[in-house]
Amino acid sequence: MNYIVYGKKIGDRCYGAINLHEGKVGVGLVYAMLIPDCDRAKMYADKLAEMVPGFIFQVRGAGTRKVYYERAGKPEESV
Repeated sequence: MNYIVYGKKIGDRCYGAINLHEGKVGVGLVYAMLIPDCDRAKMYADKLAEMVPGFIFQVRGAGTRKVYYERAGKPEESV
């Protein structure tokens, strides 16, 4: 099975697929990166959560709604 990483800002209503190559959230599934290994997809979600505060990331099976993993980044600090 292939996996796709999804993301959204904390407080947003819905998730969008992520194009990891370009760093874009909310791309069409045609542009989303398919990851063949669940552990690798989890690693990407963990790295993104560390690097991007204020976002929540999910790993889902491609073609399904099942969520295999979820990780939230630290809340954004107010300036």
